[in-house]
Amino acid sequence: MRAIEIDGLFNARAADANSPWIVRAGSPDALSADGESALRALGVELILDLRERAESGDRTHGVQVRQVPLYGSEPPVAGRLEDIYETLLRRRGGALTEAVAVLANAERGVLVHCTAGKDRTGLVVALAQLVGGASEADVVRDYALSGAAVRSIREAFAFAVADAYPSDQRDEILRLHLDSPPEALEHALDIIRELGGAEAYLRSHGLTDDQVHALRGKSGRTTASALTSSVAPTPTAAS
Repeated sequence: MRAIEIDGLFNARAADANSPWIVRAGSPDALSADGESALRALGVELILDLRERAESGDRTHGVQVRQVPLYGSEPPVAGRLEDIYETLLRRRGGALTEAVAVLANAERGVLVHCTAGKDRTGLVVALAQLVGGASEADVVRDYALSGAAVRSIREAFAFAVADAYPSDQRDEILRLHLDSPPEALEHALDIIRELGGAEAYLRSHGLTDDQVHALRGKSGRTTASALTSSVAPTPTAAS
């Protein structure tokens, strides 16, 4: 995905296309009128908000919003990234699948966000891209870009949280709020593989055939298995 500049957004990236099917970012609560116009010019007509309802601020933009709270409870402010991702994958498969289904069902582009645009957004975008045909390496590379983009925005908050906890938790708290280390998403990918792979995981929580095919079409990729399943076998002569 490519970095984009949209007034009122941070940590914003879009799929490599003139009209991207997916844009990812941190919270758009500060989205300006110019920013809204720029999003619409990209073809974005829906915002997918992965935050809990209590996290959402006042909206000043006019873009339609679909909210799918990913945690289902108050977001963690302390803890190890790998453990948080694993908990989401093992316990919140329904919510993750609901979010991916929004992307599959959308007729035009979708802006996906949480607070920083790296953790909840990172998992949902990774699952959608993997089903669409992206490689794990590409997904990890994209995820790893978020750390540098969020640090200046989230640093004051992260240090305030860390100061409120015992010193032995400080490093993990700062990593949680400020970093997007490749090894954290790689751990999540290990869990996804353990659970059968991205497509099987999402199907087990309700993703449909039509939604799987939609994700493949949006990403511009068709997997070999999809090609072979849609083409009748060529008869061969008897030996």
